[in-house]
Amino acid sequence: MVLRGIEFVREPKEQSYGIVAVFKDLYGNLWDLLELKEDI
Repeated sequence: MVLRGIEFVREPKEQSYGIVAVFKDLYGNLWDLLELKEDI
């Protein structure tokens, strides 16, 4: 995604529910990208 010009506001970080990263779209909106743990 970075190679395509996506700006990450927060790098991937492990949380209790999985891994989350925050990126900004073309219009400045922030989006959470989640990889949830299977055991939840």
